[in-house]
Amino acid sequence: MNYISPNLEDYLEIIDRLISNGKPATVSAIARMMGISRPSVTQMVAKMIEFELVEHVPYGDVRLTETGREIARKVAERHRLLAQFLRDILGVPPETADMEACELEHSIGADTTARLAAFVQFVGASDSPPEWLERFWKYLETSEMPEFCKECKRLREMENTDG
Repeated sequence: MNYISPNLEDYLEIIDRLISNGKPATVSAIARMMGISRPSVTQMVAKMIEFELVEHVPYGDVRLTETGREIARKVAERHRLLAQFLRDILGVPPETADMEACELEHSIGADTTARLAAFVQFVGASDSPPEWLERFWKYLETSEMPEFCKECKRLREMENTDG
């Protein structure tokens, strides 16, 4: 299976979260967490069984296969990285960062995820935010370009008029 829909990724992520929290991943529990009907969950569980992503016996727990678990963990990691980037680097409020990470997690590939992870790790490696990041946050608050940027702009304008 090459393509996993965002909806299917959400199901796998929810099932993994339930199991990781020591709760049974029943059709009812999945439906509650997703805010949808049990018949809708039952239909999707049937598809996931067909794709060999989960195992399930009627009225029992839904269990992830190794493939299903791997996909769920990758989605959860993308979500975590995106939420951290939005919250800690762009300064997006936590609730908004989490909701938007939920949307974005389905849209980025492995290379972008690796680069995002490296960037978040790089920025977070120091005890305090880098100076450029603090200037960015100030710019977000004031909409005023920092002085160093104004000087760079002036120099570029001078170069363009000299040529």
